[in-house]
Amino acid sequence: MLKLSLRCANSQFMRPAHNQGMSRAFVKEDSGERWTPPAAPAQYRLVLPTDDGPEVLRETDDLLKALQRLQTGLEVRDRAGVLIARG
Repeated sequence: MLKLSLRCANSQFMRPAHNQGMSRAFVKEDSGERWTPPAAPAQYRLVLPTDDGPEVLRETDDLLKALQRLQTGLEVRDRAGVLIARG
């Protein structure tokens, strides 16, 4: 009985006094927002070629959806920028 009560008393000292969710290591310093991992790049992109460079209109991992949305003047490219289809 005595060991159990000591273990419970010691466990209170091991807990943080206040729990605000995530540790400071996962909080952005500038805005105080929680850290979120960067989004994984999609496999395919629907691209509008412009004079200033390609403009990505939509990203998807589904090639069929990308091809269905393909219109005149647009391109479907993979993650590496290789041209797959041109509308």
